[in-house]
Amino acid sequence: MQRLRPPPSRGHACEPCADGPRAIVVFEDRAAALSLKWLRPGFRHCFCLVRRPAGWIVCDPLKSVTRLEVVSCYEERELLAHYRALNMKALVGSCFSVQPKLPVFRPLTCVEIVKRVIGLHAATVWTPHQLYRALRRAGFVDEPSAAL
Repeated sequence: MQRLRPPPSRGHACEPCADGPRAIVVFEDRAAALSLKWLRPGFRHCFCLVRRPAGWIVCDPLKSVTRLEVVSCYEERELLAHYRALNMKALVGSCFSVQPKLPVFRPLTCVEIVKRVIGLHAATVWTPHQLYRALRRAGFVDEPSAAL
């Protein structure tokens, strides 16, 4: 398999949706990018995969382009093991139920795009490490057996 690169705010209704699609959020270092050196090592970029009937849709928001790919024929455990073998951190859980909200203007970063794809409303989450912590608080886990 080739290497694909592709907390809820207090007072907001942002709950994991039991029947929502499964999602994997992956965090990586990207040490080569000098502009990201101020971020915590291991948490300098994030991207996500969302399970759909045709397979996993990989959304990798890069600086100049957002890559979208469909990856089929892989199970959650295989994808998690693949990314961990590449020294990345990965969390798995269900997408959040999306509540209609007024549009909010924030910088379009990898964190913001991942939050929008999985339906997480967390206005105070700006960095990949903050996203990691927010997802852990919201029920995303390291191992899929614990999430099912």
